[in-house]
Amino acid sequence: MLCGEAGSGRTRAARYLWVQSARPGRFVPVIDRLSFEEALADQAGCLFIGEIGLVEPGLQASLLLLLCNKPANERPVVICTSTWAPARLVQDRRMDEALATLLSRHCVTVPAMRERHDDIGALCAVWAEQNGGEAVFHPDCAAWLAQQDWPGNFRQIRQLLSHAAQSRAGGVVTAARLAALHRVDTTADAASFQGLLARYLPSMLDLESDVQGSLHARVLAEVERPLFRLVLRATEGNQIRAAALLGINRNTLRKRLQLLGIETGRTRS
Repeated sequence: MLCGEAGSGRTRAARYLWVQSARPGRFVPVIDRLSFEEALADQAGCLFIGEIGLVEPGLQASLLLLLCNKPANERPVVICTSTWAPARLVQDRRMDEALATLLSRHCVTVPAMRERHDDIGALCAVWAEQNGGEAVFHPDCAAWLAQQDWPGNFRQIRQLLSHAAQSRAGGVVTAARLAALHRVDTTADAASFQGLLARYLPSMLDLESDVQGSLHARVLAEVERPLFRLVLRATEGNQIRAAALLGINRNTLRKRLQLLGIETGRTRS
């Protein structure tokens, strides 16, 4: 299990681990119970489950049965990712405790970009090459990048480098140029709530992953969790009033609260 912030390279790390294992079979992203069963029937070599805390309970149950009933040499490798540690997922009621106990024995934390400044120079070189040599990055770029805080991790940096390379096609990108582009992006984004979201959302978008169908659920959960807590505090935990304020059905609110792991002691007016 690879835990870490969105955009920190968990999917890339999962693929790297699988390739380095040299085991036979395919790397198969799994998003629900059906795709899980299809992958098993197809004798996949590795089952990859992104953001396991947000997948359907049926998939988690199937995974638990597989891990408990099949020895490691008779089943595919399983790699999953999560923004939260197993204990937090149990606390938020997003994972069964038995499954969390199994996964926590093999949990590895992928550090955020701000903790890996020594990697930035090498990453710049790789990304510059991937951009087809559109531009050359001056050596001072790595030092400037290492001094910044990157809430979007790898993806935010890569987006900035790509923008800079396109703006200096055939030329040299300096640290001053990166700083100027970064200021423009952050100033424009900070002007509104939409701007803040626009700045944060790229860190949740993983175009390198084959996992589909979870992005909307993850974004919705990130927005709903603080919103629901705010409304419940304002209504002193009264779910009827909270649902009315939100403009949704009370049963819908109750289901979302359970899914998001939000507890409230009061439910009646």
